[in-house]
Amino acid sequence: LLNCGVIDINEKVDISHFHDIPLLDKIIIHENMDTMKSDDLNQRQWFYNASGGSTGEPVSLIQDKRYTEWSTAIKLLFDEWTSLSPGDKKMLLWGSKRDLLVGRESPKSQIIKWLKNECWLNAYQMTKQQMEMYVQKINSFKPFNILAYADSIDELAKFIEYKGLQVYSPVSITTSAGTLFPGMKQRIERVFGCPVFNRYGSREVSDIACECEQHEGLHVSALTSYIEILRPDGAHAEPGEVGEVVVTSLVNYAMPLIRYRIGDLAAWGHKPCSCERRWPLLKEVTGRVSDTFITLEGVQVNGKYFHHLFYFRDWIRRFQIIQEDFDYIRVLIVLADKKYRKEEFSDELDELRNKFQKILSSRCRVEFEFMDDIPPTPSGKFMYTISKVPKN
Repeated sequence: LLNCGVIDINEKVDISHFHDIPLLDKIIIHENMDTMKSDDLNQRQWFYNASGGSTGEPVSLIQDKRYTEWSTAIKLLFDEWTSLSPGDKKMLLWGSKRDLLVGRESPKSQIIKWLKNECWLNAYQMTKQQMEMYVQKINSFKPFNILAYADSIDELAKFIEYKGLQVYSPVSITTSAGTLFPGMKQRIERVFGCPVFNRYGSREVSDIACECEQHEGLHVSALTSYIEILRPDGAHAEPGEVGEVVVTSLVNYAMPLIRYRIGDLAAWGHKPCSCERRWPLLKEVTGRVSDTFITLEGVQVNGKYFHHLFYFRDWIRRFQIIQEDFDYIRVLIVLADKKYRKEEFSDELDELRNKFQKILSSRCRVEFEFMDDIPPTPSGKFMYTISKVPKN
């Protein structure tokens, strides 16, 4: 790992046997949670986290202070590549589940955002009126940088362009939590008049890679993650060839993730970046697509909102949410254990149904279907949210 170019060493490190280690996935983590904990966990400042990733399989994780410190350091480095320094005005078009379900932020959250010079816009639900208000807030706050879900900032850009609105141009925009297609990037840069930096990461291993000022690909943080891109047969993909991302976290000793199938697809670049940074370069990440749901009133609801509702529900191994019509939702569920019976979770199902109806419509029909398995799409990618409602 050291020989990737981050640290110069005199002797080449042989990691050929590393690839004999079996791949790790969310199901294995779920079934072996206790044995994956570090033996010295009681000496660490650790905490639980959760992720559904892009596979629709929720999983609980253990992370610690060391992991958090490394994650913070890499975020600061990636911010520096976008010209953002600590204390600069930052606006986030990001998810706030509390705003949707409770209707307000906690005083502690408000104070933290004020101290960090941040202003948040809720990406989970964007009406036309809200997007007009978001434009006004951007113009008033004048952020140095905007961090946003890729699909949400693209929707806002389309709205601004369609309405012919004037919007303040930040120094940079950072997109994450979704696939940034070339057409989306071109539109966002055209509307906001600034460069867009694509960033890739997950809750399991934090930030993995980010574009630099040359925009020739995404530099993998080789100090914190070792990345493999594999073909279906387990062989390593060639540069430019799309394959499955497998990541090994180098900094989370509380619960090591070794050769972890994160559920995304990506491709290595054909050549190093002209910036001369020596970290490995991803050409693109292609496997993080979330559908946007549409209500009868035309309100756009980011699919990631529903994904968050399934965190910490350990009885669910996999889920998929399908919007068949404006007021009809099917939720497919694979139980984590065959001994479970759906009747045991009727209260949680009612809770989920109420939260769906709170966002979509009180008249929305929400049906839960229990499956033995949920197959991926023909392309091999699993979609945890699918909307069949025409987007126009």
